[in-house]
Amino acid sequence: MKIKLLTIGTRGDVQPFIALARGLQNNGHDVVICTSQDFEGFVRGHGVGFGPIQANIMKLAQSAEGKRMLGSNPLEIMKQMKKLIYPMMQQMLDDLWTASQDADCLIYHPKAFAGYDIAQKLNIPVFAAHPIPIIVPTGAFTNPILPFTFRNRWLNEKSYHLNRFMLLSFKKMLNTWRRDTLHLPPRSLFSDDLHVNGRDIPVLYGCSPSIIPFDPKWKDRVCMEGFWFLEDTDWDPPRELESFIASGSSPIVISYSSMPLKHPDHVLEMTMQALRQTGQRGIILVGWSGMQVSGNGAENILCIQEAPHAWLFPRAAGVIHHGGAGTTAAVLRAGKPMTISPFNADQPFWAKRIYELGVSTKPIPEKSMSVASLAERIAELTSDSTLTANVMALSDKISEERGVDRTVEFIERRLHHHF
Repeated sequence: MKIKLLTIGTRGDVQPFIALARGLQNNGHDVVICTSQDFEGFVRGHGVGFGPIQANIMKLAQSAEGKRMLGSNPLEIMKQMKKLIYPMMQQMLDDLWTASQDADCLIYHPKAFAGYDIAQKLNIPVFAAHPIPIIVPTGAFTNPILPFTFRNRWLNEKSYHLNRFMLLSFKKMLNTWRRDTLHLPPRSLFSDDLHVNGRDIPVLYGCSPSIIPFDPKWKDRVCMEGFWFLEDTDWDPPRELESFIASGSSPIVISYSSMPLKHPDHVLEMTMQALRQTGQRGIILVGWSGMQVSGNGAENILCIQEAPHAWLFPRAAGVIHHGGAGTTAAVLRAGKPMTISPFNADQPFWAKRIYELGVSTKPIPEKSMSVASLAERIAELTSDSTLTANVMALSDKISEERGVDRTVEFIERRLHHHF
């Protein structure tokens, strides 16, 4: 079967889909991932077909305008939508339609919101997919997109209705595109976006039920069998990195991945001072945070662009990171204690949940960072045996899960019932 996976955003929105695509390929399916052109090498490098989408979320996030928008309040973000986001989204709609017309089945990330409409037009099976449980309502926890939590099950369930308002700014554009390109009637703000052509849309979560509870009410509507890990077994580390790790005790790893820091130079300097103050060795993955690669920033500190988490984290004493779903999963799998510095989106949700599970220090938002607060967290990561014991126990559970394999089984079972 020809299956198209539609996703857009940062690496954290693409990497789990590559893992799922490889699982589908192993079962004989013809799989193509349709995403930003920036990820073509990443996708093809893992042997998965690629469909180019011109929408470049990463480039926007790294721009000065994008950083201002992401750091603003919701009203300011809405004001900036027309200038920064609309042209990109219009192109995304057209590119996704071009890439999907020969598909037998679609699996789409909610950010690639045209997936619903294309499946409706083609009348083919469709699945919604996300690394976190953000789509189907549950009373067990508040919608992870919200920066706060409710303690009431009814309010928790209602919080998921906010998802439809995320499309509100694009509603006119989307309906014009549906009319002119797909020749479909408009979608109402209150239409059920989890139901299409007379069928419920099954939902795939690349998340561990050992970390987030599976709601029994979801029944066979939702698959959540474990994280979708992408295996990078044949990566060769650069000599500089390999030598640094071999030269002393296990380092603290610091990574903010794709998150653009407001003051990257200041955060880098604070981090290096905190490492020196605690006497800890450190590896700083500068990624796309804005921090600059400078080799050995100081004695016992190494700054590098990136390294596969699956290779690096097991060699760490602990990890300080932004709280993205993929990074959080990788640290848990490695069995390492962590400190989360949440920025936006689902990151506060992960910071709260991981702290509740007793496998992280107290979270430290960017605005609360200081040399003293970072040094305190580093000392705790390297001295609190309870944190280590708790995360090792969770790591054992996660290692027994077969997230990708079970998700592929779920997809094939639902496809069998569809036809």
